[in-house]
Amino acid sequence: MGAVQLPDELQRVIEQQIAQGRASSAIAFLEEAVMRLVDEARAEEDDIHTAVEAGCADLEAGRYTTIATPEDSQALHERMMARLRLTMKAKWRPVGDSNPCYRRERAVS
Repeated sequence: MGAVQLPDELQRVIEQQIAQGRASSAIAFLEEAVMRLVDEARAEEDDIHTAVEAGCADLEAGRYTTIATPEDSQALHERMMARLRLTMKAKWRPVGDSNPCYRRERAVS
C-alpha cells in the first residue's frame, strides 16, 4: 500500500498525539487506530450474533408475542411500559446530598 493523504485536521490530531507522547509516530498512531476499529467491529458482530442466537432460542421455545390487531399492539406496549417502570423504580434513587448542586437546587425560605 502506498502513501495515504490525510486531511489537515487529522494530521494535526496525529501530530498532537505524538507531541503528547501518546504515539511514537504517525504510523504507530494509525496502526493503533485501525486495530481499535477492527476490535470494535468484531465486538459489535459478536453482540449481534449473540442477540440473534438469543432471539432464535426464544422463538424455538415459544417465547414471543403475536401482534395481529391494534389492541394486541396496545396491550404489548402497556406491558412493556409497566416492566420499564418497575425496572426504573428499582434502580432510581434520590441523589440528595451526593449531588453537588443539591443545596443550590433546594428552595430556601
